[in-house]
Amino acid sequence: MHLTLLGTGLPFINPKRRGPAYLVRAGEEHFMVDCGSGAMHRLYEAGAKPSDINHMFITHLHMDHYIDLGHFIMMRWINRNDEPLHLYGPRGLQKMADQLLEMHGPDLELRQITRAKRRPDISIVAHEISEGLMLETPNGVKVSAFSVEHYPLEEPFGFRFDSKDKSIAFSGDTRPCENLIRHCQEVDVLVHEASEYTLWDSPDVDHTHQVKTHTHPEKLGFVARDAKPKLLVASHLMPRSEPWKLREMIGQGFKGNIVIGEDLMTC
Repeated sequence: MHLTLLGTGLPFINPKRRGPAYLVRAGEEHFMVDCGSGAMHRLYEAGAKPSDINHMFITHLHMDHYIDLGHFIMMRWINRNDEPLHLYGPRGLQKMADQLLEMHGPDLELRQITRAKRRPDISIVAHEISEGLMLETPNGVKVSAFSVEHYPLEEPFGFRFDSKDKSIAFSGDTRPCENLIRHCQEVDVLVHEASEYTLWDSPDVDHTHQVKTHTHPEKLGFVARDAKPKLLVASHLMPRSEPWKLREMIGQGFKGNIVIGEDLMTC
């Protein structure tokens, strides 16, 4: 099982980092976690395409984690995958899927006209999840969800992938979270947000809430210390964050292997 970081950024535009998105490959099986801005371009750059993927996992319904989903759905159909797309995420996912299909309906109907034979319509199966095992594939990949803490959302999730040879976990957006630590004990790879929110200078944000919504790099080190991953990958990074500084802050609490994520990095 291998992980490619498709996007390691935030909603803020950063030419070096696309929005949050991750590709997990286990043999012939491909999965995506989140589908942020630019995810489709990165997916092709990583040597994959939407038609390779039948299972997409959305950590929560903040736009930077799903904004490219419509593009993904359309390109998957154009690339001739007529299998159902299984979406996994919190309540509200079904409504979002229905609205995307409605929005793209006129385009799809026009594209059907140019086909020699009408193609099956797009099929999306939305799984509005709770904590626990969500999926077990014929090749033995298990995907589980666990609750995290991303105020004021009621249902933000992290995800864990387990195969015969590797375990990979994703924090999604969260403040330091004991439940995440329980579910990610000694994983091979933990991809965790490291939002240096002290660089967030928007006057529209109530900054007193930031400690309830994100994990500052200084605190991430102590989360990793307790979760004990073999490799910690920092992601969801601010445009002005400096990798050397992030590594230094995280390293105050965690003495294990630390990687500051970059788009298209594979581990």
